[in-house]
Amino acid sequence: MEWIPAFAGMTGYVMSFEIAGLKFRNPFIVASGPATKHVSQLIEAERCGWGGASLKLAIEPAPYINLNPRYRWWDQEHYLAFSAETRLTPDEALRLTEQGREQTKDLIILANITYTGDKGLDGWLAMAKRFVDAGAHALELNMCCPNMSFNLKVSGERNRTAQSGASLGQNAEIVGMATKIIADAVDVPVFVKLTPEGGGIAEVAQACFENGAAVVGTTANRLAIPEFDIHNPKRGPFRFQDQPSMACFSGGWLKPLALRDVFEIRKKVGPAPCVLGAGGIRNHTDAIQMMMCGADMIGICTEVMLRGFAFLPAILKNIEKFMVRHGYDSYRDFRDIMVEAITPADHLTIRDVVAYVEPELCDGCGRCTRIGHCYAITLKDQKAVVDPNQCTGCSTCQDVCHAKAISFVRR
Repeated sequence: MEWIPAFAGMTGYVMSFEIAGLKFRNPFIVASGPATKHVSQLIEAERCGWGGASLKLAIEPAPYINLNPRYRWWDQEHYLAFSAETRLTPDEALRLTEQGREQTKDLIILANITYTGDKGLDGWLAMAKRFVDAGAHALELNMCCPNMSFNLKVSGERNRTAQSGASLGQNAEIVGMATKIIADAVDVPVFVKLTPEGGGIAEVAQACFENGAAVVGTTANRLAIPEFDIHNPKRGPFRFQDQPSMACFSGGWLKPLALRDVFEIRKKVGPAPCVLGAGGIRNHTDAIQMMMCGADMIGICTEVMLRGFAFLPAILKNIEKFMVRHGYDSYRDFRDIMVEAITPADHLTIRDVVAYVEPELCDGCGRCTRIGHCYAITLKDQKAVVDPNQCTGCSTCQDVCHAKAISFVRR
């Protein structure tokens, strides 16, 4: 992988790089989803400076669950969920691939595919070759979509789809075999998009790299149950959908879990392979954190759905400012900082501190005295008082103090 620094003098792009013969103008791609289903979206992504776009998932045979989409955005919780989605048929996705190549110049186009038929690995390979022939710069094998087989599995259903999507994506041996048979047969890079469901994402990632994957990526989705009305629980929370259901969740709330996925992969596979991180990325700070946890590339879907494509230049500019401020020539210079810094619990340095209340700031609200696990704080003359013999230094009181009257000192 070749890294080429670029700053303001080069059209504002923070970093261009090459992976397996593909030259990305920056490490940001529009992740597969509703924002990559039409050629007009690909044209807009290129205009706004994105390095690549992963096309909306294509399923072969034709999608067995293919409904009008139902989305909800819960602003307070910062999550988006969808219960139903319209997938692309193989023919639609092939046509989109061709149109994208014809009508864009600098955008790297990834065909996001999954095979659910009865031909097994032969079916995967035949599908992959069709998209290479259509002009895809790279293939992205979708081993993650939890709205497919894993949804049915969790909901109690059993049918022919048991080995697709996230159910298949938990099996390192099979995913490795699928990666190898395709990587050996095509002349474009193979990306693999993995699921965190099942808890073994790092092991599956390692199997992918060992079998020829150029890039392994994480997904921004988790399968969960959305908010519902406790007074009418059987009414679906999605507008114009009668029943409650499982849903795919994404958005800012997911970032801590997404950072963990990338960290675990990087920790397992080492510094050389290319890792694509996705989940909860809304601004340059989120992107830098993802890089510090081991990501070479960044995929964004939800934020594009909510805000469009044009926010990327601001992210690039702010990352550039961050790099200049800290003297980084390449984001490879700070990519694995957290991989090296995350410390096991048995090696943590815990400093011995005790809470201190500033009487002039304390307004006697009593919030700190109601903490359920703490017996160190009481009210005296409408001021909080700390018993140092009871204080463990957990710092919860500082978090709940709206007056900012609590600090900590060494014993």
